[in-house]
Amino acid sequence: MNSSLYSLRWQHRKTAGFSMIELMTVIAIMILLAGILLASLPGIQSKVNRNRVEQFMAELKGGLSTYQLDNGIYPQNVPSGNTQSDRDTAGLEGSKILYKELSGDRDLDGEVDMAANEKVYVQRLSYEENKNSKNPRSTAIGGDFQVVDSYGDPIRYLAQPPNIVEKDRLTFNPDYDLWSIAGSDPTDMASQAAHITNWQSN
Repeated sequence: MNSSLYSLRWQHRKTAGFSMIELMTVIAIMILLAGILLASLPGIQSKVNRNRVEQFMAELKGGLSTYQLDNGIYPQNVPSGNTQSDRDTAGLEGSKILYKELSGDRDLDGEVDMAANEKVYVQRLSYEENKNSKNPRSTAIGGDFQVVDSYGDPIRYLAQPPNIVEKDRLTFNPDYDLWSIAGSDPTDMASQAAHITNWQSN
């Protein structure tokens, strides 16, 4: 009787908890998994940002289509030259034009011009939508309101008149070019493959 009671107590003690080796193994596995997760976070965040930019650019394209139906033409901006740097400079100016034409804020003070009956073509550009947002889609840069992506960089826009001579055309599309540098250096030619554009799939 005593031996069976001792045996039951011993079995209970054996199954009551983890041994030190088992505990250390579980901790090591958890540390390994945490390390793998932390290593993948920058890639995950980059993918999330890119998806946000693509979704927002789709909203801008929708707003531009409606604007074109209302006005018969897309908002125009004409670059001063025909080099790649001229294209980026014109694209930055285009960001201001996009804001002005699609937000309903034609005087660029940050608020929709209700008295002038201005139409908001992209709701997420309105001042009310952006003033307290952690991730605004329009903001003042150097005093001028511009359309920005989830990286905080201006979204570039370029639309040249349809009758422009082909050799002077900087746009890749006949209507307009819309692109985000996706957090990269706009002057670095190698990083341009990472740009999110409306003329190639990335």
